[in-house]
Parts: sequence; structure tokens; C-alpha cells
Amino acid sequence: MEENGEINNIMRNGSITRKGSSSFRLGVVSGRKKDHTVVELGSIDTQRLLQTANNNGGREKQQSIFTNSLSLRQMKAVTALCDTIIPSVNEFAGGSDESVSKFYKTSASMAGTPDRVGAVICEGLKHPNTWLLKLVLWLLSTWFGTIILCGMACFSTQFPFLHNYPDLPLHKRQEIMHSWSSSCFRHLRMLFKTVKVLTLLVFFTQIDESEENPSWEAIGYCGPDPEFKTQLKNHFLEGRSNGGQEEKDVDAEEVIGPLYKGLVHLNYPRDITADALRQFGFSVSVTRKKTKTAASLSSPSLVIQCDAVVIGSGSGGGVVAGVLAKAGYKVLVLEKGGYSARNNLSLLEGPTMNQMYLSSGLIATDDMGVFILAGSTVGGGSAINWSACIKTPDHVRKEWCESNELELFESELYKEAMDTVCEKMGVQDGIEDEGFNNAVLRKGCQEMGYPVSNIPRNSPPDHYCGWCCMGCKDGRKKGTSETWLVDLVKSGNGAILPGCEAIKVLHKTKKGSDRKIAHGVAFEYEFKGTKDICVVESKVTIVACGALRTPPLLKRSGLKNPNIGRNLHLHPVTMAWGYFPDEPASEVWPEAQKKSFEGGIMTAMSPVVAEFEKSGYGAVIQTPALHPGMFSIVMPWVSGTDIKDRMRKFSRTAHIFALARDKGSGTVSSPSCISYQMEDTDEENLKKGIDKVLRILATAGAEEIGTHHKNGRTLKVKEVSCHEFEKFVKEESSRPLTGLSIPLCSAHQMGSCRMGSNPKESVVNQAGETWEMEGLYLADSSVFPSALGVNPMITVQAIAYCTAQSVLAALKRKRSR
Repeated sequence: MEENGEINNIMRNGSITRKGSSSFRLGVVSGRKKDHTVVELGSIDTQRLLQTANNNGGREKQQSIFTNSLSLRQMKAVTALCDTIIPSVNEFAGGSDESVSKFYKTSASMAGTPDRVGAVICEGLKHPNTWLLKLVLWLLSTWFGTIILCGMACFSTQFPFLHNYPDLPLHKRQEIMHSWSSSCFRHLRMLFKTVKVLTLLVFFTQIDESEENPSWEAIGYCGPDPEFKTQLKNHFLEGRSNGGQEEKDVDAEEVIGPLYKGLVHLNYPRDITADALRQFGFSVSVTRKKTKTAASLSSPSLVIQCDAVVIGSGSGGGVVAGVLAKAGYKVLVLEKGGYSARNNLSLLEGPTMNQMYLSSGLIATDDMGVFILAGSTVGGGSAINWSACIKTPDHVRKEWCESNELELFESELYKEAMDTVCEKMGVQDGIEDEGFNNAVLRKGCQEMGYPVSNIPRNSPPDHYCGWCCMGCKDGRKKGTSETWLVDLVKSGNGAILPGCEAIKVLHKTKKGSDRKIAHGVAFEYEFKGTKDICVVESKVTIVACGALRTPPLLKRSGLKNPNIGRNLHLHPVTMAWGYFPDEPASEVWPEAQKKSFEGGIMTAMSPVVAEFEKSGYGAVIQTPALHPGMFSIVMPWVSGTDIKDRMRKFSRTAHIFALARDKGSGTVSSPSCISYQMEDTDEENLKKGIDKVLRILATAGAEEIGTHHKNGRTLKVKEVSCHEFEKFVKEESSRPLTGLSIPLCSAHQMGSCRMGSNPKESVVNQAGETWEMEGLYLADSSVFPSALGVNPMITVQAIAYCTAQSVLAALKRKRSR
């Protein structure tokens, strides 16, 4: 019993052990093992805490261990494809630098990339066409398949006259790659894009036992934030855990984060989990099974009772959970992702994508037209976003109020909500030092006479961090895990269950009515390699899974509203780049020490083509976070030598993008089946944006500029005439953005369960409650009536705050009965 009591404390305080694995992970070395000590945080030993994985019981699951099960034939094709994208190059202009020489001479197979790519294909990709990719890999290892996919390029004048793809010389394989990239058959273009993306992403994010990548030194990349490791080292050397309990709690919070006392992990036996939940004040019953049958909806392992269950902990769910718990209601938060404690962040691109991004960051529309990034961790998108905190624009609020008949958006409540969430996150627009990309954007705009302004952020003026897309190392970026969820924990009225996925909203039929009433949710989690099912019984249910996950959950729950999953908007993004040499140092701007991956990710914005004062449907111009993996997949691939030349310029290549407020829309049929179609006006707005971006880069002093079009065309700005420059800008900014010739990206998904004034056109009313089911509320970006046009975090939180007031009123009514 004493041992069980200690485990209870461990579960509540958020400590776990993590096992090693011999399987491959995206960006993670195989065969790596770390030993972690389980620590009771009531008596913290910071030296032991340094070794403790204080992230979550679900992180091991979230890292998604990928096992390669491709056949030998398929792997032969994968190896040939990877070595076509990244071959060994013996002739290059790299000087005598040993790291550069090694970089050029290292092929994908020499780095072990094909095995990792094979593992990702087997278990990491959830795209509906993954089966077709596996078939193509097999076909490429056969003579007839090679003829079908490669045409005459597989023939030669020498015996055996006909070659399988893996047996062709490099120059032939590269010719075939080019033919695929511009083929009239879309599936061949999709094949090229998939092979390129997987190979480059894995190659530039994979790490060895020392958490290093052999290419990083050559491209000028330092890996994880150097200040982060120094910060942890200094903290533990100070040995500040010798004081009283209050000081120990502060010490733990500073290193781990403020949520550790509110986490209940599910990687323990059900009795222990139940006891931990009871300590939070929840009523829990445990199902006793006489046989070893699996848990089911009719016979769940645990039944938990609470006032409100919130599914999702991001900018929507986190706000609702904090408001309700602070008001005195018992709130349980279910989070599909894991909890990444501050001291257990890797700030490594590959591992972070596995741990904190939905589907390991490997999401695309069904036609591969748009890459999609979404958060899947405690804190949701607010844990990995780029800090931008822009209030809902006036023209958008007016449109939603008048065109969509939603008075909420011009009400005093909504204005109060925006002010409240901004105050909560410490939003401010000061900047002490501007990072490389934003400095380029600001200077170019000022030189061109374009409007440019500071972007308000939920971080302080001196927050010079380019790794915020991988989690916040010190809590200075105030996402929900540093604000609203802290309210939940400190109230003593709530708990967070990471590593579990809601499978169905439970409901019953209202007496005397056809309308259903929500009364909780069933969720599943993995325990000792098997799925277990639990039920939460609640007075109200709040779904906040995001625009990609909320629609499938509602459909699985039996909701029939035809608007569920429709009207998806993505804020499509396209980029251009400019190279700023770092030599000679006396003539360098921005300063030679500034690198493209450092500094605040978003501090400057231009609305030069946003049309805020007209239709409201234009494009804003901002800067992205691009570490080597993401940088490599958006850059054009022309040849193995060319992509390595481009990567050598990585640290001094600025990127600026245009983001469209899209009229086009798509559908979410399932978590892995997403369709999307831009309208012509969206494409024209993005083209106008790229025209401005190219001018901004050139005017700011870029030596070389280009877009991401597959032909890889570039322009040496200082070596051409004005006429040649204008011709280049006109041609590059007028290229079609569809057809997979240029990568489009999305970090904002919205509108798939939109709010409206009637059930024929919407899924929820302006109180956030579904038309179809009483007591079921939605509180995420899926409820946006249309595309927003700017970064959505403030709008999501403001709507969620208003929805929380509606839920509070409903709970008060239920309590008074």
C-alpha cells in the first residue's frame, strides 16, 4: 500500500520513465536508450530531476515509433529514390572545409536515410494514397513497372537493354525525377513530391547518439537552442532545491512547467489511475472483470464523473477549462497529445514533430496540394505556434455580424473577451532586437514605402527565440499551458489526462423531444500495448479538437448535420526567398552573426495587399520559422548538387510569405482525408503577395532571390538591369500555384463546423452549442464562420471565452434544478 501511495503521487506530479526502442523514429536515432529516474516531486532532487522525463505518460505513444516493414524489393526502390534526391557529390565549390566536403560526399543511403524513410512510409504516413505509394515502390523494382512509370528512360543500347529503376545510372534517375515533377499525370507529380519531401525531411532532421546531424555544421545550423542547455545546466548547478516546500514547488515549476501537479497519466494500472483522479475530487468507479476481455463502451475500465469534460487543451479547450474550473466546477481535460515539460523539450526538429505535431507533421490534402501543420500536445497549437496575437480585425467582426447574422462579434462581451485573453497572455508589441527574417521584411517594406507594423506577441520584448515552434523552453511564451490551464490546476477543480483520444460523445434522447442530450464522452488510451476504454459522465461536453479532428469525432458520435466537416479554410501560404551573404563581414546586412533560424519568429507584418479597407480578402505578408528539415522540403529540387548548394546557404537565406484570407474551401471526411480547393481570387491574391515579397527581398539587399517553383529559377539581383529584374518578378509571381508546381502550406485550419444563425448553414449557434445536441459545445477554430485572414489565436480564445460564459450559464441552470 505504501508503494501504491507513492505511485499515486508520482502520477499526479507528472513523472514517468521512458523506454528505448530499436525501431526508427522520424528524426530520432535508432537503438538509442535513456534511463530515467522516477521522482516524487514533493521532495525534489534537482540532480535526479535532470534525468527525469517529466513530460507525460503518453509521450512514448506520441513519438510514434515507426517500424520499417517494406519488402526487400520495395526497399531497393526506396534506396534508389533517396540517393537520386541526395546523391554523393564529388565535384563542388566548397573550399577545403572538411564538414562541407563530407556533406557533399554523403548520400542518403550513406546516412541511413532510406531505412528511416521506409519506416515513415509504413507507419508514419496516414494519407489515403499511401497504399499506392507502396505499390509504386514494388513496381519500380520490376522491369514492367519501370516501363510503365519511367517510359523510354529505362532503355539503353547496352545489355541488358532494359533496366529496373534502381539499376539505372544517377543521371537517368534524375531525368525520370524531372519528368515526374512535370508529368501530365497528377499521380506521378504526387510521387515526385512525396519522395522529395520524405527524403529531405528525414535526411536533415535525423540525429545520431549525440543528437547531431552530419549536415548541420556544413549548413551553419547549431541544432537545439544553445541557451536552452546552458539554462538547464546553470539551474541544476545552482542547487536551489534545499529550501522549504514552497521553494521546492517554485523550483519544480520553473524547470518542468506549472502543470505538473494537475496531470494524471494513464500508463499505470487502472486502480492507481482511479485513486489519482479521486485525489482531484472526481468520482471514479472501476470495472472489475472476471476474464481478460478487452474494455468496450458497454464495459469500460473506468467511469469518471465530472461537471464538464473538455476534449482538447489548446487555445479553445484550455480557455474553457480554465474559466469553468475557476468558477468552481469539476473539469476533466482530455488531450490526444502528450505533455512536454520544459526540461524535457528536445528543441530538435524531427523529435518535436513526432511529439508535438498532429500525425508527426506529415499531413497533406488528398491531392498533396497543401502541407498542413497542426499542434497535438498539451497546450495544442498555442504550445508550438509563432507567438502572433492579432485581435479579430474590425472588418471581419462586421462581416460575421452582418453577413452571418451573429451579433456576438460586435457585442461588448466579445470585445471584453479579446481584452481578457490578451491580458491573460501578456500580449505586447515591443521588440528589443529583431531576428534575421523580420529585419529583412521591415527594411524592404520601409525602402519600398509599403506599410509595416509590429506584430503583438504573447512573449516579452526581449524574447529572441527562433525555436518557439518546438515548444517554449522557459514559459515566457504564454500559451494555454502557461495561462488558462494553470488556472485549472491552481483551482484544485480539474485535471488533465494526456495521451488519450476521444472516440465518441455519449448522448441520450431528451424526453418529449427528438433532440439529443450529451452526457459525456468515451475515450481510449494505450496501456501495455493494448487499447483501453474509459467513460466520462458529465453535465456538459466541450469539444475543442481543432478544425481537423472535431468533425470526425462528431460524425463518429452520430451527429448528422451536413455542415460538419464542410467549409474548411486553410489560409494558404506561399513563399519567396532571398540570400544575404555573410562575407565580407564589414559589408554584411543583416549583421553577420544573425541567422535565419534565430530571433522572434514573427515580429513584423505588412498588409500591403491585405485589402483590409476594401473586400477584406487579400493577403498579409509575414515571416516563417524554417529549420533545416522544413527549409529543405519547400526549396526547389533541381539536382542533388543544386539542393546541397541551396542548403549551404540555409543560415543566411531569408524567407517571407504571403498568407491569403481564402474564399476557397474544403472538407474533412476523416482525420487523414482532407480535400481543399482555392478559388481563383485566392490564387491572384497570393500572386500579388509574391510580387511584393520579391521586391521586398531585393530592396532589402538580397544578393540572390527566387521562389519555390519546381524549375528552381533564381536571379542575381545586383548583376541584372532593372528591365531584367522586372521581367523576373513578373514571370515568377504569375506562375500557377496549383498543379503541385509550387508548395503551398497551412498552419491555420478553421471553419469545418462553423457558427451560424440557423442549422441549415452551420453546426453551432452563437453560444457555441451544437444545433443537434443539447449540452454539446464546440470551442475551437472549427466554429469560425469564414476564414479570418490573420493569425487566429486571439480569435479562438476570445470565442472560447464567450462560449465558456454560455456553458457557465447552462451549468448554473442544471445546478438550480
